[in-house]
Formats: sequence, C-alpha cells, structure tokens
Amino acid sequence: MYLFNRGRHIVSLSLFCSTVALGQGAEIKGWGEGGTYVGDSQNPLWLRANQFGTVPVEKQIFSARTGFLYNSRAGQRDSAISQHSRGFRWGVGTELILNVGHKTTSTLLPEAFVKVAWKKLEFWAGRRKEIIGIVDTTLTTGSFTWSGNALPVPKIQIGLPEYLPLSFLKNYVSIKGFFAHGWYNTPYIQGSYLHQKSLLVRIGKPEGVFSFQAGASHHVTWAGHAEYMKDNPHIVNGKLAGSFQDYLRGVVLAKVSKEYRNNRYTNFDGENRIGNHVGQFDFALTYQTPKAVWMFYNNHPFEDASGVVFRNMPDGLYGLSWKRKKEPRSIFEVTGVLAEYFFSKDQSGAGWNVPGSRFKGNDNYFNHGQFIQGWSYFGRGMGSPLIATRNEITQAGTVIPEFFPSSRAVAYHAGLEGRVASQILWQARTTFSTHFGTNNILYPSALRQFSGLLSVEAPLLKKEKMKLITRIAYDQGDFLGTSLAGYIGVRYSGQWRK
Repeated sequence: MYLFNRGRHIVSLSLFCSTVALGQGAEIKGWGEGGTYVGDSQNPLWLRANQFGTVPVEKQIFSARTGFLYNSRAGQRDSAISQHSRGFRWGVGTELILNVGHKTTSTLLPEAFVKVAWKKLEFWAGRRKEIIGIVDTTLTTGSFTWSGNALPVPKIQIGLPEYLPLSFLKNYVSIKGFFAHGWYNTPYIQGSYLHQKSLLVRIGKPEGVFSFQAGASHHVTWAGHAEYMKDNPHIVNGKLAGSFQDYLRGVVLAKVSKEYRNNRYTNFDGENRIGNHVGQFDFALTYQTPKAVWMFYNNHPFEDASGVVFRNMPDGLYGLSWKRKKEPRSIFEVTGVLAEYFFSKDQSGAGWNVPGSRFKGNDNYFNHGQFIQGWSYFGRGMGSPLIATRNEITQAGTVIPEFFPSSRAVAYHAGLEGRVASQILWQARTTFSTHFGTNNILYPSALRQFSGLLSVEAPLLKKEKMKLITRIAYDQGDFLGTSLAGYIGVRYSGQWRK
C-alpha cells in the first residue's frame, strides 16, 4: 500500500486491450484513455503534480494514452500458484502518451521496462514509475526526494521490491532495498548519470498490530559536460569529474575527496562531495486493527553531512494516514484520510558557515552550484512538488534566479478518499502553503498559495471496464498564481489471467 508503490495509471478510452494464452499464472493488463482539459491556460498544481511528468503545466486540448503490463507469474498471494511465484518469473511494461496543446504537441514514453525475478530478488531495466519513500501514495503531497513528479529516469536496478523476512530472527525483522544506475538524457547537459540506493528495515510481522519501519534512500546526479559549464569557476574545462574512482568514493560511498583540487575537479568538489547528493531518512509506525490501518510517517531530507546528523531538524514531511481495510457496506463511505505537514525552512542554518559547528548550513534543497537545473529531470522537480521549479510559478516567484526559487516552504495538507454505491470512487485534496524564497535571497514578503482537487471515477454504461473520469482543480495565490481547470476522459481497461 505504501512503499515503492508503482504509480497509478490515470488513463481511459480504449486504445489497447489484449489477451494472450500464456503459461500458468501469467497475467496481462491493457488500457487506453482519451480525454480533454478545460478551463484556464495553466493546469493547477494537483491536476499535474506527481503524475510522472505526463501532464504539462500548460493546458492541453487533448490527451491520449495506451499501455500494457505483462507478468509471467502474477498473483503472488494466490495460494494456487504460490510455489511458482517463488521461482523464476519475468515481465514487461510500457505506456505511450500523446499530448496535444494549443502551441505544442508532445509524445511521451513514461514507462518501458523489462524485468526478471527469482524468489524475492528482482532486476529490471528501462523506465518505470516509482515512488521512493514511505508515504500514503494515494493522497500525499509526495515523497520528499522522489515523488513521481517527473518522468522516470532510464536506469538498471537490482533489489528486493518487497520485504524479505529474516528467518534467523524468526521473521520478526524484514528488509527491502535496491541499487541502481541511471542515465540522464536531458537537453541542458550531456553524459550525466544517476546513482541510487535504498535500504529499509521493518520490525514486526505484517499481520501484527504494531510495526516500525526505518531506512534511507540516497540519490546522486554526477558527471556530465555542457556549454554553460565552461564559464563556471566550480568546474574544470566545462566537464565534471566522472571517473570510476570518483564514482566509487565520491558517489557510492559519499566520501569527501582526498584531494582539495586536481585536474578533474575544483575545490567545490574537494570541500563537498562529487555530484549533487539528495536523500532522505524514512520512519513509520503502523497500527492496524481488524477494520483499519493507521500510519504515522516522516521523510527527513539530507543533502550533506549536516542533514545526515539531523542538524536541519525539523525539516521534512510528516504524515498521519488512516485506511479502511474492509469493503464498504453503506452507500457513501470514506476509505482513506490523510493529514500532512511539510517544512523546509531550517536547512541547517541560514549561512554556509555555522558558528560553533563543523557542519555547513544553507542546504538550499534541490538547487546546486554545478547542475543549474538542480534536482530536476526535463524541467520538472523529482522531489516534492511543493518545492516548485521556476517554470511553474508566477513572475513574483521568479525574482530569485535559481531553478528552484523557493526551497524554503511550509505547507498544511489534507486528503480524503472514498466510494459511493461501492463503484464510484472519489478523492479530495486541499493544500495551504507559504513560500519564503531561499537563504541566499528571501522574498520581500512571503508568497501564500491554496491548491485543491476533487476527482470522481464512475463506471460508464454499467460496464466495469469502462470508466468516466472527471477532475477539477483550483489554485489561488501569489506563488503558483490563480487558475481553475478540469479534465474529463474515458478509460477502458482489460485484464486476463491463466
């Protein structure tokens, strides 16, 4: 429900559906969608955010998508095929999107991957929708550092996507995690890579009343060259350090360089670490009853050693989630409730040098002195959308020249979801945020913002496989501006299993 959840597919109007006779336990899903956006020229925050970069900031005239997922051994919780699911299995998935706007038309491939797995271990390559971190994936503002807000980065990854109980600890402790290498192919820089790793530990059994989860994820953008870098005093000859030695010591192990400067890097890397390091600690306490699951969670960010030792407290995302376990029985049911608090103002201190501390301050989340577009991919932030890029905000917000003009923000968020007559799904979100700029340049006065969303999905013509999707979103404020827009579309999906 919560961890490393593959993104929900927001699609409709049947463009693709297929059934193929395959091996025992095989499953194939196909879907398609067509829809249109109405309203103001800019899509409000919750109409576009955390959609894996597939919904542009500018309103489109028409959007269509189609895709499929194939798993050779599906239904791992099905006792009839549980023996098979513990052995070798494989799968593929892809999704293609066409967005037609007033000025531009774009084709996107947010997902295209192949995977192989043996028992709990999985290897995959390509683009795949992921949320990394512990959050309520259906109602959250987004995991602090990897929220599903941008297009997935092409990569190869090996790991344990589901918790592995440790038998020598009587299955009371379980672990999961991964190690990955990715390739950025953005226009503004060439030859740049992504490094990722994560480890989470769960104490308590899944069926237990209480369980506790803790862990960390570490992401690094490193290497690369670009024209703009040739004039950057922090870079040698327009090219960032990218040797295997730099990768192992500075990226994987995140150690400070042995040399202050050399022919590969300047004192910027010598004083810090090679690459743009972004990460978070995750903590979650879960309490479950026969009727519901409660979870309190915290994403604590770090971009250097000060964050690792929690000098930037109380920065982070805090959430309290409630989910109904049993199927709805009345006509109108609430199945999920979430309250979140987001804070990113501390940043280990306002200045680079913090009096009385050996740790540095001014973390300035998602911005970086070498990568001018910071923690972003194709112009969209990869972390929480509450720290927005300059492409998404008002002129008042862009007076600060950095790519993320306001890394200091505070937000209050609430979400509700439920069902009507068991088949009509609804969801509502409201967010109140305040944005202060950066520690380098503060806004003359704080910029305030409200963002809201109401969405409904209902069966069309009494056909469960065909659904009518409607969403309406509203922004009002000085940071993202004021806009009202909606989406209406039709989705058709099919599934076959043997």
